[in-house]
Amino acid sequence: MKEHNQQQETVINLAAISADFDLKKNSVDVWLCHLADFEDKKDHFLSQFSSEEKSRAERFKFAIHRNRFIVSHGFVRNLLAKYLNVKPEDIEYAKGEQGKPCIFSNNLVDLQFNLSHTQDIAILAVTRHAAVGIDIEFNDRKTDWQGICKRFFNISEQEALFSLPEAQQANAFFDLWTRKEAYMKVLGTGLSLSPLDFTLSVFPENPALISHHSTKFASLKEVEFRSVNLPESLSCYNATLALAAKINQYQVLSFA
Repeated sequence: MKEHNQQQETVINLAAISADFDLKKNSVDVWLCHLADFEDKKDHFLSQFSSEEKSRAERFKFAIHRNRFIVSHGFVRNLLAKYLNVKPEDIEYAKGEQGKPCIFSNNLVDLQFNLSHTQDIAILAVTRHAAVGIDIEFNDRKTDWQGICKRFFNISEQEALFSLPEAQQANAFFDLWTRKEAYMKVLGTGLSLSPLDFTLSVFPENPALISHHSTKFASLKEVEFRSVNLPESLSCYNATLALAAKINQYQVLSFA
């Protein structure tokens, strides 16, 4: 990030990354952002927001959560603007039936996106023409993951997880949780779909849908997953990508 004093505007420095902002069919760009690195730009990001986003930001009680919201959503606006070749403040959002955000205007290339964040890390998936979902989780070993597993995972998922060596189980839990979240997000349901209403594969198996047995929401005709290869510095995190199409390729990029 750098300042261009003559024009008195904040410039996002994307020159050093490999994205060309011209997505090919069934390709996904996965962007990572360390939110603390951009906290000093929060006022600039806030100036780009809609009145609804500003109101949401104001409702946070604690500054750390408010700042993370502002930076993560500013991160999204500035990247989507690059793909759409518009100003960040010109992007208008709408929401699907279950609240999943989408681009309302200036979207001639049918850009699709999904954001997730945990702790100080935000991750954004961007693609075209197909619904996308992504989730990232911090491996907080203080979490009662065994209890959560027994409450929200199907019996077959529990059996697969608890059959692993004990040292692998916690990581497998967080990995499966990101798979669950990514699937709910690619469907656009969020937690309106119970995690018990579908069954996924468990690490060390590659992420895949085993069965969808919800009577409330129909399954997708096609869905494909990828475990996101995170940098070594993020070894305490898990992330999963889901696309409502075949994934020809995806790349992980840093917002700088």
